[in-house]
Order: sequence, then structure tokens, then C-alpha cells
Amino acid sequence: MVLNQVIYVDSRIYRFNQTAADAVLSFETIKASANQDSQSESKEETLTSVNAHLHKGKIAILSRNCYREQLQWYPIAKKSDVVKLVKLQVQNSPSQVLFIVGTIINGKTPVTYYYLNELTHGLKAWLLIPETSLLGHGLSSDSLLSYQTVNPCNTVFVSNSVAGIVSALQGGIIQNLEQFALSQGVTAQHKVHLSAQEHILSLKARLKHLYQLPLNGLVNRAALSFDASSTVLYRMALPGLVVITLYLVLAAQVSEFKADSTKQELRAATKEANQVLNQYQDINEMIDRYGQLAENRPQSTQLLSVWKILAPMYELGVIFSDVQQQQQTVTLRFTAESASQALQQLIKQAGVTNAKFVGSVRRQRNMDAATVQFELLQVKPTSVHTASAMKAETESDKMIDSAAYKPSVEAQ
Repeated sequence: MVLNQVIYVDSRIYRFNQTAADAVLSFETIKASANQDSQSESKEETLTSVNAHLHKGKIAILSRNCYREQLQWYPIAKKSDVVKLVKLQVQNSPSQVLFIVGTIINGKTPVTYYYLNELTHGLKAWLLIPETSLLGHGLSSDSLLSYQTVNPCNTVFVSNSVAGIVSALQGGIIQNLEQFALSQGVTAQHKVHLSAQEHILSLKARLKHLYQLPLNGLVNRAALSFDASSTVLYRMALPGLVVITLYLVLAAQVSEFKADSTKQELRAATKEANQVLNQYQDINEMIDRYGQLAENRPQSTQLLSVWKILAPMYELGVIFSDVQQQQQTVTLRFTAESASQALQQLIKQAGVTNAKFVGSVRRQRNMDAATVQFELLQVKPTSVHTASAMKAETESDKMIDSAAYKPSVEAQ
């Protein structure tokens, strides 16, 4: 039904073929005698002879050869005010002008004007759709499009920029997509080229998304005069009311069905969410219990090795306030007359590596308070003395744990 009401306007008038599977046959020339015209026939005579067939087309897709584009920014943030201003300017134009209002950016609104030329004179279609606006509407912002028109001599470049859909005909300094991108100040990751056949198929496919275009500025107001509009409305009033009524009834039924389906899905999702929340709560409780167990887990220490290192430092008058060990790393907090001498004494001890101060050294009451961290070297016992060494270390650990570390714990 839509294709029956669509025509394509170039130097000739075409309509879409609904039954042809081949892209070459997707256009049929309305004027059957166009190929038989002599070369001396003027363009005005061709258009005049074709106008008799245009009453059947309610939508006209205009070739890029039918118009000239112009992009203009207005410092107005309210779209209704922009539309009023544009309509005032269009009324004073000597030629017919179409327009599309873009998206507001930083308080400014872009408007794309389409100035129609003599190829569109006498069109009675209700809507005049520039083909670049139709093709560019489905184009991503990081893509550039080039295509061959029905006339193979013309190549058109299209991009979907921030301001809207922009296009240009090949010619002058713009000979390829790269030069077109530079002229528009856009960068593209993907480049698409359509042949004349692919261009026809793409137009035919994009007609399904015609409703997504802003059609306010694409109405052919010359064709919708008061007399013509009243006659058309009178003839279409009853069918229109029937169609609208059927649509509303079907829409209500579909909405009710979708609402019931959504409610059922919501109940199922709520049940699953409750199960997930219960599992999440159980996991958190288990994590808390494991954390409490980890805090009470006894630490494995090498008390004999630590005691051998700390014992000589008592001779320097070092007083230990805290001793902490994590695997091979030992952290000491102590006070001494000279923290640097205590560190040097610690470095000289066998089995000590990477000894260093942690934090700053504070001087209080003629004593240095410091924190030192070092690592223990693992010394593997020989096979002859392995059993006796392990036994001696175990006994020494017990003695140190009960005697040597007791003052430190009390100090803490």
C-alpha cells in the first residue's frame, strides 16, 4: 500500500516495482515513452508530460539532484520558537524550501534547509522526502556513505554528524569520501559504498522507517491547498475513522495482553530476586563466621630465630614494645638511645635481610622511638641434626613464648 503511493523524482519520475526480485527492476519509469524521446526535447517539456501521472503519488522521494542543502545554527533553545522562525523565513523564499530541525546542542538548534529546483515543479505529492535524509537517518555517527544515483554520472556522499545529516555531490574539491569528511569536519571508522542497484534497494528498505523522520518541515504545502484538502478529507473521512477505530481497539487489546505478560514476568522475577537475596544473606553470614575464625587462628612463628636476633640487641639497651611476625616478615617497635645503632646491630645479625625503618624516628626523653621491619632468611637444617634441631627449636619456642614475649604483651 505504501509503495503504491511513493514516487521517485529525478530528471524522470519513477515508481517502485513491488514484484521484481532483481534490483535493476526495482524502479519502473512512469513515463513509458521517456526512452524514446529525442535529444532535442527540452527538460520543461519532459516534466510537463510527466505531471499527468503524479496524482497517484502521495509521497515523493527527491533525488539529490533536485535540491541544494544548507545548514544553519540558531541560538534558540526552544524548538517551537525555532520552527516559527524557520517558517517565517521559508515563506519569503522565492523557491520552495523544505527543512528539518535538529537536536539542541549547548543552547543552539541546527536547521537543515533543502532548496528545491525546477525538477520538482508541479509535484502534487503530500510529502517531499530528500533521499539523503532518508538514507542518512539509519547511518551511524562513525560511518560515511557514498552511493550512485539513478543517473550513474552522479556520486553522493552522506554523513550523520552532530548537526544532523549532511551530504554533498561529487565535484570540485570533493572527489572522494576522505575529502568530504575533511570538508564536514567529521571522522569515520566505517565507509559504505552503494552502487545504483544497492541504492534503490536501500531506499526501498528505509521506507519502513519513514515515520521516524521529522515530517513537519517536509510537507508539500502547495499541494495541500484548502480546496484540495477539503475534498481529500471528505473522501477519506469515513475510511479514516474506521481505520483509527480498529487501530485503537487492537492497540487496547495488545496493551492489555502485554500488561498481563509483564505482570507474570514481574512475579517470576520477584521470586527469583528474593531467592538471590536470601542466598546473598547466607553467604554474608558465612563470611562473617569465617572472618571471626580467621582472627582467632594461631599464627605460625619462628620464635627461636627471632630470639637469636633480638637477644644481642638487649646488650645495647634496646627496649621492645611490640613484636609482630607475618610469615618471614618481622616488625619491631622499640626504644633505644640510638635508633640508627640499633638498626646497624640488627643488620649485622645472621639471618636478617631487608632491614629498614618504617615511619619516622621520634626522640622522646633522650630516647629514640622507632619501628623496624626485616625479613628472616630460611636456613635448612642438615640431615644429621634435623631431628635434634627441630626438638630444640620446639622447646625454645615454648620457653620464649612463656617468658620472653610476656613483657611485650603486657606492654601492648
